[in-house]
Amino acid sequence: MGILSKSIYCLSFIFGYLFFVRIQEIKSRLITYSVERQLKEKGKNLTISYPFLLSGAKYISIGDNVVIGSNSRISAVTVYENKTFTPLIKIGNNVVINRGFQIAALSQIDIKDNVLIAENVYISDLTHGSSDYEDIETPPAKRNLSSKGQILIEENVWLGRNVSVLPNVIIGRNSIIGANSVVTHDIPPYSIAVGSPARVIKKIKSK
Repeated sequence: MGILSKSIYCLSFIFGYLFFVRIQEIKSRLITYSVERQLKEKGKNLTISYPFLLSGAKYISIGDNVVIGSNSRISAVTVYENKTFTPLIKIGNNVVINRGFQIAALSQIDIKDNVLIAENVYISDLTHGSSDYEDIETPPAKRNLSSKGQILIEENVWLGRNVSVLPNVIIGRNSIIGANSVVTHDIPPYSIAVGSPARVIKKIKSK
């Protein structure tokens, strides 16, 4: 064990686990304050856990009582390969987002109130190029960005762990998307959908 490793090991005895938890809380509070100042619109009681990545903040609106877990990334893409875009990301009130969340908008992504998002969920309205032969011969990172349509996630939706939501999709209110699903088309309100691509397996009905 090297000198640095030994020093860190000794510090763990001196300060203890709760000390380092507190340090993490301070980092999270600092990054929350920093993000709030940059947003297009911000509500009350935003909580962001460190680490967190943000780009295109002036095109992003976040409502009241929103929680965003650690290792998340929110990107409103404004410039790519010398082309400019005017995206919009809107996150409503009382939205809970767990760790590892990624969202990228070239057009518009709208997440309504009271949505629950599990770990490692990916939401994006953009694609790199097309499936044409000419594009396939171009490295993916160099292909033109485009959007096939906006994404709307309505009120009270629950997205399970590792869900992906792709462009031009509406997920209706009070719906549940099962873990590991890929949403490629509209999901009606009051539905439970699973699979890749996601399909409705149950309609939620009142008794």
